[in-house]
Amino acid sequence: MDECLAFITGVQFRHSSTNPSPQEQKPDETTATSNPSVENTSQPEQKSDVNVKQLQEQNVKLTEDVNEFKDRYKRALAETENTRIRFTKLVNDAKIFGIQGFCKDLLEVADILNLALTNTPQQPSTDLATLTKDFNNLRQGLAMTEERMQKIFTKNGLLQIKPNEGDKFDPNFHDALFQAKLPDKTSGTIIQVMKTGYRLQDRVIRAAQVGVAQ
Repeated sequence: MDECLAFITGVQFRHSSTNPSPQEQKPDETTATSNPSVENTSQPEQKSDVNVKQLQEQNVKLTEDVNEFKDRYKRALAETENTRIRFTKLVNDAKIFGIQGFCKDLLEVADILNLALTNTPQQPSTDLATLTKDFNNLRQGLAMTEERMQKIFTKNGLLQIKPNEGDKFDPNFHDALFQAKLPDKTSGTIIQVMKTGYRLQDRVIRAAQVGVAQ
């Protein structure tokens, strides 16, 4: 009997020594579970640091882009203003010097007139032959002047409006100064040309001044 009790007591003692109590296991479990929590708290701090750095880099890049766009905008404004000034100068020069070629051609007419005046005596001669010669020279000089001037007009697009008697009156090109009833003339026809008209290309500068039959 005593041997049985001693055997049972020995078994219980060994079992209690090999199985620790729950209170003894708690410190180990707390220690084991405390390490992951520390690691989890450190990860958000690292992520926040990365996000701030990325935002700072983006801010620097955006600032550089804004400055670059501002510089381009200012340069574009300056170039536009320079173009406007150049264009205005070209327009003003065209207004002032647009007829430079025409004026240069007219200098030839002035030279011919000057030559005619130089070769014409200031006092008429009493000799009929000399007087006739001077008159013919003057007439020839005037004819040359008129011919040269008309060539210059044609070269620059200035054309004559010179109707003939009997032509039909056209209000687009003719200006009726008077009307007269003539039995041998058809109504609405030109009976007399007082002044030649001119047109620049297709635009009438001055209509021909005429008389019209009623």
